[in-house]
Order: sequence, then structure tokens, then C-alpha cells
Amino acid sequence: MKTFYFKSKLAVLGLFLLANTILSAQDQSILINLHDAVKSVKQYHTSEKFNYDVDNAIDDGLANLQQLEIPKNAAFVFDIDETALSNLEYELRYNFGYDPKTWDEWIKEANATAIPGVKRLYDSLIARGIKIIFITGRNFALIKDTELNLKKAGYNLYDTLICKTPEFKGKKAVEYKSQIRNELSNKYKIIGSVGDQWSDLEGGWTIIKIKIPNYMYFIE
Repeated sequence: MKTFYFKSKLAVLGLFLLANTILSAQDQSILINLHDAVKSVKQYHTSEKFNYDVDNAIDDGLANLQQLEIPKNAAFVFDIDETALSNLEYELRYNFGYDPKTWDEWIKEANATAIPGVKRLYDSLIARGIKIIFITGRNFALIKDTELNLKKAGYNLYDTLICKTPEFKGKKAVEYKSQIRNELSNKYKIIGSVGDQWSDLEGGWTIIKIKIPNYMYFIE
């Protein structure tokens, strides 16, 4: 297993209700009470509706996969936070806030759990002999903790784990992840990507795109 080092976690609280923002007749956004917004996000991410939406996204991705001819060097890219692993315990602990110190401490605990639908995708890909690549915005200094957490969550087989190195400091997530996919395309045929942010999926060098719902934060 190859281990690379690369991260960036810009956790911005995406506090909008599950309903889209309502515009008034004057085309002005109606403000939502912060307490109500947080409550709505909490209710969604702790409900079966979240798991249902994840399963639907995974099912669509697996259906699209059936339409592809799988090459021998096929690989599928996974994001980690809020994709392969759920950090809901951390988010609830700090009421959806984000602080670099507490975030690093949480990663070192290595107690994030697998999101069942994404783990099902992982198991299906492994069974088909498709290589797994993890590309995360986590700091390269936390690589060992990340490896431990992945193992504890059942992600025992993967080909490559990439965390963010200082050379990508200041770059947006979409630039970082698309550049890494581009570089990896010299070795692999990347047939798909799964992530909770559009920045995990955009920028090219992938075919199937599976978007996992996340109303807790937004990363460009």
C-alpha cells in the first residue's frame, strides 16, 4: 500500500434549511433563525432520511457502474470526511462549529464511524477488483491516525491514501483534488469518485460522480 501525504479542512457551517432559500417579492432572502437552522441540520443528519438519501446516491452510482467496461487498472476515488467516515459525533459535540485544535484532537481519537451506504459501495468495488484511492483534505501530519481510523471502520484494503501537503496550502479543494486525480491517471484509470462536496467531484479526471448529502459545512 502506498501512502502519500497531502490537507485542508475548511469547515464552514452551511446553515440553510433543507428547503431552499425563499425569496420575497422584492427578491430579498428571508433570514432563518440560527437556532432553527442548526436544529434542522441536526434532525436531518441524525435521521433515517439521511441514510435513505445516501443509499439512493450509492444505488445510482452502482447502476452507472454497470454500464462501464471495467479495465484492469480501474480505480475509484473516495473522500474521507463525511464520505467514507462520519464525523457527526464531533459536529454534535461542538454544535457544528469548527476549531483546528479540537478537529485535530478528534482525528487522533480515530473514532469516526463508516457511513453504511458508502461502506457498501466500497465493499462492492473491492469484490470487483477495483482499486480504492482515498484523497482527503486532512493534514499530512495526521496520516497515521487516519490510517488507524480507516482500519477500525472496516476500510482495510486500499491502494493509495493521499493527505494534503503544504505545497497545496492556499489552493481550493477542487484544485487540489483534481490535480491529484490528474497525476494518478498516469497509473490508474479512475472510473469514479464519491464525496460529500462538489469540490470532491469536479475538475475532471473521473467518470462516475457520486454526491453524498452534507448540510453541515461547505468546502470550495
